[in-house]
Amino acid sequence: MEKEQILSAVKKKVQSLPGVIAMEMLTPELRTAIIDLETEAERNGACGGLMPFTNRGVWESFRRQEQFIIVIESSSIILGGDEDLVYISDQSGQRVGEWLNEAKMKEMQGRDDVCYISPDFILYADVKSVGEPFFVLPEMDFPYLKDIEGVENVTSGSISTMADDYIRHQFGYGKGKHWTHLIGFDIKKD
Repeated sequence: MEKEQILSAVKKKVQSLPGVIAMEMLTPELRTAIIDLETEAERNGACGGLMPFTNRGVWESFRRQEQFIIVIESSSIILGGDEDLVYISDQSGQRVGEWLNEAKMKEMQGRDDVCYISPDFILYADVKSVGEPFFVLPEMDFPYLKDIEGVENVTSGSISTMADDYIRHQFGYGKGKHWTHLIGFDIKKD
């Protein structure tokens, strides 16, 4: 399959997903704008600058040959499970804390080795942090492209609030509560 045929198949598949209201392959200008906004967001840190963070999902998506952004209706959940949306890591890669979905909240109830910093975010009391902890927005699976011939190494990530606001305004969805997501993939070499 030629590159243009692959890109066309990707667009057709993604635009057919329930809840996807806009999709755009990244132009060099849009790519630069998102990279600049993500870099600035990381420089500013999380929690009002109290803790550093890294957006692994976005940076891994940018390591792929092709990237696109989608705008999704606020009520849609097309990314499947809501596991590992954000967590806190230390410098050795240990998980120091994490956001809890409903299932994980139930699992954690009554445990004395966790400290709640909000109803849906915990720190592990028995983990000794190595170095300065930081928030991580991890890579996320985007399974919808796996059956498209010529596509490989698909990954995705949630973009920062700054980039999300920018994208929604660029696409004409600035006033809604929609959300955005970045996906990257490689094209197989023949």
